Amino acid sequence: MATVEKRGKSYRITVAAGIDLNGKQIRHRFVWTPDEKLTPRQVEKELNRQVVRFEEQVKTGSTALDGNVRFVDFAERYMRDYGRLSLKPTTLSNYERNLVRINQAIGHIRLKDLTPMHIQAFYRNLQEEGIRQHTTATATPALAEWIGQRHISKSAFARAAGVTHQTVSQALKGNTINQTSAEKIAAATGLKVKELFTVNVDTTPLAPATIHSYHRTISSILERAVKWKCIPSNPAERAELPSLAGHKARYLDEPDAKRMLQLLQDEPIKWRAPIIFDLLSGLRRAELLGLRWQDVNLDDGVLHIVQTSNYVSGKGVYVSTPKTEDSDRYLRVSRTAVLILLEYRRWQDEIRENVGDAWEGTPEDDRIFTNEVGRPMFPTSITQWMRKFIKRTGLPPACVHSLRHTYASLLIADKTPLVVVASNLGHAQTSTTSDIYSHVIASAEAKAAEVLDKFSDDIHPKFTPNEKKEGVS
Repeated sequence: MATVEKRGKSYRITVAAGIDLNGKQIRHRFVWTPDEKLTPRQVEKELNRQVVRFEEQVKTGSTALDGNVRFVDFAERYMRDYGRLSLKPTTLSNYERNLVRINQAIGHIRLKDLTPMHIQAFYRNLQEEGIRQHTTATATPALAEWIGQRHISKSAFARAAGVTHQTVSQALKGNTINQTSAEKIAAATGLKVKELFTVNVDTTPLAPATIHSYHRTISSILERAVKWKCIPSNPAERAELPSLAGHKARYLDEPDAKRMLQLLQDEPIKWRAPIIFDLLSGLRRAELLGLRWQDVNLDDGVLHIVQTSNYVSGKGVYVSTPKTEDSDRYLRVSRTAVLILLEYRRWQDEIRENVGDAWEGTPEDDRIFTNEVGRPMFPTSITQWMRKFIKRTGLPPACVHSLRHTYASLLIADKTPLVVVASNLGHAQTSTTSDIYSHVIASAEAKAAEVLDKFSDDIHPKFTPNEKKEGVS
């Protein structure tokens, strides 16, 4: 319902549009000034038309925004009109999570008043001790005991608790889950969280890479405000971020990579195959788990990276497009990589035959890496298995993404042209590759400089640099 207030020669039209995050009523206002040539009757008729038009604009969300809108309200508009339509689920989930803390810090500031200093102060606060307050929970044996006593399946219990099947599985395996999921599980049992879980609170400062993640969220929102002509420029562009210098891609050198491959030979094919294949292909985890048999030409050893498999809390495992346009690519792999796939397919065929009608894989989604009933492999399961494998074998610290870095590092060390490495990794620019692997490139260049030292004796066999004598400068 609109209200109209006469203010001098103009009319201010106000339309209510719900309640904001702080419980205050949202009001949209529009000032209309009639042409002085209009008669009173014409003014009344046109005013009614302006009221109806403005009410419709508010209803459809097409009212003009300006710099007077608060950041929190604009962020809500951004997520509704852009984010949920254009962002990938993982990015959207990250933005939603980041906005909780961002809105607490700068949500009350109007866009036109937001400065680089406001944003800078927020980033500085993120680096303080105790800011993280990240709470996770690890299930005690009491959870498995409670479920076992009632002879309820994990799937049925997950539905009752309002969490995913994978969350319950992870909890029962002793892996950490988020506090919200732990609270839902406890509520479904009628017990308190502390009776079923050990709660872990991390209060360490946020890492520079995490602060860069917050920056991407803020910058994306403000960049949209610029495009929608709410503000003339993006203040986040002038805020300084903590340096990522010193952060090097973690990878295994050649001797450790060989040792890992040797140790994997005694592991189940379910885990051995994806780990080895990832090392031999350099795929991102999501690309690896998104691979289907139809995407692989085993005769020519060529993969088509056309989809990814991801997980977002509340949505579960879902299929998406590759990270960037250049990530959709063809990739030639070694004969060794093809052989590990052939071995894995033989194991998968045997499993499919054994389970019969219980197999859940479909011809349309003939995923390569699956669990024992054909479901797509849960992304964090391979991460957690590798973490335990690295720990019990004593290998240098490494994770699934380290396999991609190891692949790239081995190619660079073997003098593979950087443009080829970038193409294989799905990087749009070779500069991205050179930035990530600058330390590996520097090491390879140093070794290359030493190659021609083998001619040293032929060039100056009898020359020896003079030793600096004592007392002589």
